[in-house]
Amino acid sequence: MAVEKISNRQFNFIIFISRSTVVVATLPVLTAASEVRQDAWLSGLLVFAGTVLLVLLIAGLGVLFPGRTVVEISHKLWGRLAGSLLSLVILWAFLHLSAVEVRIYSEMIIVGFLLETPIIFVTSSMVFAAVISAYMGIETIGRIADLIFPVFIGIIIITLFALGVEADFRNLQPVLAQGFQPALTGSLVPIAFSSQLMVIGMLIPNLINPQKAVRSSLWAVAGASFIILVMVVLVLGVLGPDEGQRAVFPFFKALRGIQISEFLERIEILAVFTWGFGLFVAISTLIYCGARGLSQVFNISDYRHLLLPLGVIWVVLAIRDFDNMFELRSFISPDIFGIYGLFLVLFPYLMLWGSYLFRRLSGGDPAAEEEEEK
Repeated sequence: MAVEKISNRQFNFIIFISRSTVVVATLPVLTAASEVRQDAWLSGLLVFAGTVLLVLLIAGLGVLFPGRTVVEISHKLWGRLAGSLLSLVILWAFLHLSAVEVRIYSEMIIVGFLLETPIIFVTSSMVFAAVISAYMGIETIGRIADLIFPVFIGIIIITLFALGVEADFRNLQPVLAQGFQPALTGSLVPIAFSSQLMVIGMLIPNLINPQKAVRSSLWAVAGASFIILVMVVLVLGVLGPDEGQRAVFPFFKALRGIQISEFLERIEILAVFTWGFGLFVAISTLIYCGARGLSQVFNISDYRHLLLPLGVIWVVLAIRDFDNMFELRSFISPDIFGIYGLFLVLFPYLMLWGSYLFRRLSGGDPAAEEEEEK
């Protein structure tokens, strides 16, 4: 099967949208740590720094082997068996993270709008749409990202402007009242959500210019981090630290209280559309990368054969993992998800980098061998 290609611009849009969506929806930089309060904006800066390091870890390895996915790199560096086991950790991250993201959005739709709708209907609808998109291939997902990106950015700018008009920036004081530790703790969960950026390792071979993957990824992460930082500041300004931390969806709640005029209100629907568009791109990419990686692990000729079974598993995970939103929110905490998400990134990639550096120090160069094989 010929390798599908997307432009670096489309790759940038996919990463930006995927990174922004769920972190914006739940604002864990504000809600995950109980003591962060008005210093959540500082956690946002720490999130950017931590995410950059993870991007360098993920994309840097992919650029060394631009024609191979992370699964194929694992096989090359660790052999078929050990490499497959490492790859399964990464593929599990794709599956579980997408299930968590779908459940978060389903809960928001039901709580905010469709109170009587069964959650399995909302979840299955989104997953089925993502499976169709993934079946069409990464080129289709890239074109969808091209189409959605201007709308995504436009709605975000409108909602941020509406919040800015109502914000009281005195709510951000005093700075570091509880010290630096709460701000550091508040950054763990958003950084752990960076495990979704492991799709970079699967998408680099699809890029027209894979050598620029690191730069494209960093630009996407920088843009998403800026949006998150501004959003945290404005939500704190509108809701204040206490109400902001108690809210299940702080951004949604802040927008819900804004009335631009007598005939223009309930602008939170714009945020719902934004998250829906972004989630569609994010989960389509995750299930595409998961199915493609699994096909490489088990040497299946076409990843499309795996999409429907993965979609079913995905729906089951999204519904059965958590009984309600309170359990989900407990899971998205520094003590649980912070450690879990970081493990999913650091364990496989540190093992891969360790093997690569060991071979370099032993006199070999796996990257140079890659070029010779070509």
